[in-house]
Amino acid sequence: MEKMKKLVYQEKPNVKQIGEYETEFVLEGLERGYGNTLGVALRRTLLSSITSLAPFAIRIEGVEHEFQTIKDVVEDVPSLIMNLRKVRFSYRPEVIADNEIVKVTLNSEEKGVIHSRYLEVKNQAGIEVIDHNLHIAEVMSENALKLEIFLRPGRGFMSYEENKVFLSKKESELETDIKKGKFIAVDSNFSPIEKVRYNVTELNSSSNKIEERLEFVIKTDGTVKAKDALRTASEILIAHLQVIGDVENMSRVDLFEEEIKETESKDEQDIDITELNLSVRSLNALKRIKRTKLSQIASMKYEELEQTKNLGKKSIQEIVDKLKEHGYELKEGDE
Repeated sequence: MEKMKKLVYQEKPNVKQIGEYETEFVLEGLERGYGNTLGVALRRTLLSSITSLAPFAIRIEGVEHEFQTIKDVVEDVPSLIMNLRKVRFSYRPEVIADNEIVKVTLNSEEKGVIHSRYLEVKNQAGIEVIDHNLHIAEVMSENALKLEIFLRPGRGFMSYEENKVFLSKKESELETDIKKGKFIAVDSNFSPIEKVRYNVTELNSSSNKIEERLEFVIKTDGTVKAKDALRTASEILIAHLQVIGDVENMSRVDLFEEEIKETESKDEQDIDITELNLSVRSLNALKRIKRTKLSQIASMKYEELEQTKNLGKKSIQEIVDKLKEHGYELKEGDE
């Protein structure tokens, strides 16, 4: 296969300085056509597949449905929910599990305008409100507003109806200090990416071999860094291509959920070694070390097979091949 020219990759602040969370990335030396190929794939992945925290449910003291008004609060419940959905939270994925629910509380102890800085994250380190000056509500008396916001990690967009189903399953598990008031499901916009644009230009149009320059601009909401988002998008694409191309030695990229399958019990699906059509030498050697089931052989390390009496290289390879036929693979060393 003909090798491609080594690429040059740069990261620099946006020269237009449009916003605090906007960064430009440059990749040049691409062969013709690869600028758009990479640009489209990365843009779509960034907009749809980056994980963030977002509210899925809200509970307000004394509120029984989302179209209610609240005494001494200027905003009605729909306006209040809209304001709360604008609040963005940064978090560390290594601290918050994928299925974990985070509670945020707000108590209006004084009258006046309440901003997002009054929101308090309960018993969770590593979670922060990005913009502390967002308008939440205006109250006309002390202690007029008490509410709880429930967050979870996710990707893309989750509608009110989808969250309503999720809430019905999780409501009994939610810890709440509000005595009167129903849980209200809300839309969840998880995507931390506000804008992605790219531009492809030809570097040497007069040359026989045209190269391309890809300029990539990412704007986030501040909950993630543009560089981290681009890295995650690249890993997601690599993981998909790894599956399609059956690429080996890339096990460090693990982004897919484990598929849950209903299987037979271990005793029912385990196979006796006499059913594997092994040679007599291999069969007798395994019986001597009391390995009579397929799962028992699969639990061995490769070195153990090598140390088994009367098992040569051909016999070991025969056993390894049989294991692969049934979806097993021997571990090596300290794995």
